[in-house]
Amino acid sequence: MQNPQRAMAYVLFCLTMLCYIGLAMLTASKPTLVGDGGMGYGLGLGFLGLSLAISSLALTIFLLAKGHFHWMAGSPEARIGLALLAWLCMVLTVFFCAAFKWEWHSDGDTYPEFLHWLAVNHGQIWLPLLWLTTCFLSINSALTANLPPSTPKGIFYTSLVLSGVYSAGLLIGFLRDSAQTASRTMAEEQQRSDTWHQKVLDDIAAHKPTDSIYGLLSQTTQVRPADTRAAAVAKVKSHPSWETDLLTLLKTKQSYREVYYFLDGNALEHPQQFVEPLKQSMVWLADDIRANITDSNNLQHWSFDMYGIDNLLRGIDGQFPDKSSEFEPNVVRLKLALSTTPPERFKGIRFTAADAVDAWLDKHGH
Repeated sequence: MQNPQRAMAYVLFCLTMLCYIGLAMLTASKPTLVGDGGMGYGLGLGFLGLSLAISSLALTIFLLAKGHFHWMAGSPEARIGLALLAWLCMVLTVFFCAAFKWEWHSDGDTYPEFLHWLAVNHGQIWLPLLWLTTCFLSINSALTANLPPSTPKGIFYTSLVLSGVYSAGLLIGFLRDSAQTASRTMAEEQQRSDTWHQKVLDDIAAHKPTDSIYGLLSQTTQVRPADTRAAAVAKVKSHPSWETDLLTLLKTKQSYREVYYFLDGNALEHPQQFVEPLKQSMVWLADDIRANITDSNNLQHWSFDMYGIDNLLRGIDGQFPDKSSEFEPNVVRLKLALSTTPPERFKGIRFTAADAVDAWLDKHGH
């Protein structure tokens, strides 16, 4: 190795050694892990760990570039891959040995116990020495010439195997921990879903004949769970004049959209009575959409997904299978409303509700 190259290699090696020594000193005695002491220890560990990773990577790349890992078998690509793998395993081993030495929260069912055992037995000190020795021998060709040819290989592969096993333990622990976290999250979500589901059933059961059917309608659409839908529909139909109540709500601007839920999958006894009120409600719906696009300061592509447009269109097909031509002008009105030019800052937005309208019009040959 030429002198400038050797000097650069030693500079990088010394920087790596300084980071290594700093990390060893930081973890030599038990720190205070609460308050400012714990924060300082964490910052120091992060800084020195990152510094060691960067300096050792620079050293590895420099030695690879200058061909001083030539004693590794295989093609140049294989040597690069092997050297970088050894570096990565070494860095992971050093950092997590340092971290696990004084902080260990695993019960053995997540991270294997040998990770903690190696940490408390100063793995962050003696394991990287093997890798550093390999780098030193690769720099100092005169010293290497006086050693058996197998010496650098033996030290390197010992380092790689030990740090590789440690890194594999980390990977196993990470996968176990991720699986347990995902399982807990799913269980919590399922519990919340079951709790909410039961609450809906309880609310439906608590409905009295004197109560308005308004609060039941959102549970009657065909996309609701079968049991809550059946219970809600039964409660609605327990009212002697339930169709009259539906018509009253449909003819009221403040409540017409709730009726769309019921029309989506629940047969009417007198559907003809609903045709004109439903058409009028679509005029109101188009006006509401147009006004909200013009005046809104927070338009999103899903802004009109909760307006019941899907329920409305399915309800038309289900309740009035032979009257699509009667409703077509009103559906076109909805399409035009959803195409209203928004404020400049929302230019180019397309509402997902428009896809349902376009699909209905295509289906019916418009």
